[in-house]
Parts: sequence; C-alpha cells; structure tokens
Amino acid sequence: MQMGEKRGAVRRLGAWIGTASLVLGMMTTGLTAAASSASAAGSSFKACVVTDTGGINDKSFNESAYNGLLDAARLNPNIVPSYLSSTSSTDYAPNIQSFVSQGCGIIVTVGFLMQQDTQTAATANPNQLFAIVDSNVTGSNVLSLNYMTNQGAFLGGYLAAATSKSGVVATYGGLNITPVTIYMNGFVAGVRYFNKVNHKHVKVLGWVPAAGTCTLAKCNGKGTFVNSFTDATAGKTLTATDFAAKADVVFPVAGGVGVGSIAAAKQAGKGHSVLWVDSNGCVTDKPDCGWLIGTVAKGVEPSVRDAVLAAASGKFKGGTYLGTLKNQGTALEYGGIKISRSLKSKIAKISAGIKSGKISVNPNNYPKK
Repeated sequence: MQMGEKRGAVRRLGAWIGTASLVLGMMTTGLTAAASSASAAGSSFKACVVTDTGGINDKSFNESAYNGLLDAARLNPNIVPSYLSSTSSTDYAPNIQSFVSQGCGIIVTVGFLMQQDTQTAATANPNQLFAIVDSNVTGSNVLSLNYMTNQGAFLGGYLAAATSKSGVVATYGGLNITPVTIYMNGFVAGVRYFNKVNHKHVKVLGWVPAAGTCTLAKCNGKGTFVNSFTDATAGKTLTATDFAAKADVVFPVAGGVGVGSIAAAKQAGKGHSVLWVDSNGCVTDKPDCGWLIGTVAKGVEPSVRDAVLAAASGKFKGGTYLGTLKNQGTALEYGGIKISRSLKSKIAKISAGIKSGKISVNPNNYPKK
C-alpha cells in the first residue's frame, strides 16, 4: 500500500543519498525514443493494473504501480491507463481475467500474493503481456519486478539508530511474506552495523532475523505482524505499544497501515518519529512530513513505467528485473525531520560501500547487541 498532486518518477524517487540529480532510467532500452515512435503511429495502447487489497490510494506499492502507468502515459500519450482494485484475494483472478478480456496491452499485478493467479493467467494466455511487482512468475510474456529493499532498509536502520534518543527503535510488518521481511531484515542489519561502528547498543523491537542469508526467495525470522495492509487502527495500537516500550522511531512495513503509526507518533508527541516505506511519505502525505525521518523507497513506479513503455513500443522482454541501490531500484529518502549534514555524509559513504560490496546487508554478520 492521495494527498498531494500526481507526480512523475523523478519526484517520487528524486532525493537519492549523496546524489545532486539523476534521471531514472532503470531499464536502459532506449524507451523514450521508442515511445515517441509509437506516439507518432497514433494507435492507443491500454495499460492495466490490478491492485492488491490496499487499493489505488494506499500511499504505498499499489499507488506507486498505478503512478508508473500514469508516468508512461505522460511520455507516450497513446497509452491509456486503467485499474481494478481488489478488496480480497478472491478478486485477483476475476480482475486479471477481466483485463485479459478487455484486450489490455499489458497487465500489471501488484504484490507477492498475486503470484499464483498471475502465473495461471500468463500460462493460459501466452500472447498477453504481464508484469508483476514483488514476485516471480515464469514465461516469456511476463516481467517479474523485484527489489533488494534490504539495501535501502539498511540505510534506514542506520538512520533510525543514529537519530534515536532512547536507544530503542522498532519495526513491524503487514504480512509475514518475503517482500515485507526483507525490509525488516535490512533495517535490523543497519541498526546492528550502527552499533558495531559506533560502539552503541541500540535495541530493535519487532524483528529477529533467522540464521543464514536473507534472499528474495526466503527471508525468515521472528517478528510482529498486523496481518493487514489496510488496518491503520491496528498500526496505531501496535506503534503506541512500541513507544510505551521506549522505542522512539518506528518502521512500519505495512502499506497504508503505517498511517496509524504516524497517528501514534502525533499522539506521543515530539521526539517520536516514523520511517516510511515504499513511496516517499513527504510526497504522498505532505501534512505529516514533519513526523518522518525518511522513507525506505522501492522503485516500483519507474520500473512499472519502463515495463509499460517497452510493451507499448513493441520492445517488451520477459524475465526478471532486480532493483538495487546501484541501479536506483531502492533508496533512502530523507523526511521532514532535520538530519545533520555529517550524518547524511556518513550514510552516503555507507551507501557507496553497499553498492561496491564492501558492506554486507546481512544482519548476522554483525553482533546482535
């Protein structure tokens, strides 16, 4: 899982660590030229999104995916965006089939929970193009969009630990699935790294990584989950509990549920903050920007945009896209709470170390306390 005007990918993922400016070109396929050629041809191309239960205005991954369609349409006016919202998992297959019947040029499905229904539809309709966010589906007609968000979350964990006054931070997830736990794993790793290099003892509530390496296929551990991406009340209650346990920074990896965490921070007052997830919280929820230390961003919007442009231009290729810090598929973006230049400089150096492979994002490579 809108407040504020619609915006393009550069505005959504524009505050990169240690970068003055950049152009989001996540799939270097010459898509702008191809889009111009398609535009000149004058034929319409319907691009469709099936959302998960958070809906199109979840301030998170569903909204980001749809904004990717809107960004593609700005670059190629022949692209016609459309969406269907799912209110439960039983809506996935019917919504996908509805778009197949409508002749969508590409169908984008959003979320790990749609993997099986997307696979079934892609196999049954080999001439229909698909892209899926946060999952892996096989077939030459499918592009799987995945993101190593533990890299961005590592930076977020370091930031949270560095800004905490109580020495306690917390995280929780929407569901116990890999696209969620990979964030939480990276967050814990960043806190542990902070403790190691600064000789501190910041504690993390809400997630204990399992032994071994966290991957896109499996990222195990024990933690706290609200079993929802929409229940903001549950998010507020859980965050209030974390604050009562002396945490002063909370990282909700739960789409729209995180709105409840912001409400809890407001109620707790100054000195309590939230680290947002997926889409820049200061863009999606401007009035609450002052309660955010930052956002661990996922490049859903630009990757969906480029997949749609490729499909519209006839240059679509199935396979897997993997977003990283290096290719701007994940990032840490600062929020409304002031962060010192020296801390930003340290985080920029850490980001460079992760990109080069010198700094590991595996929490088990660092002391637990």
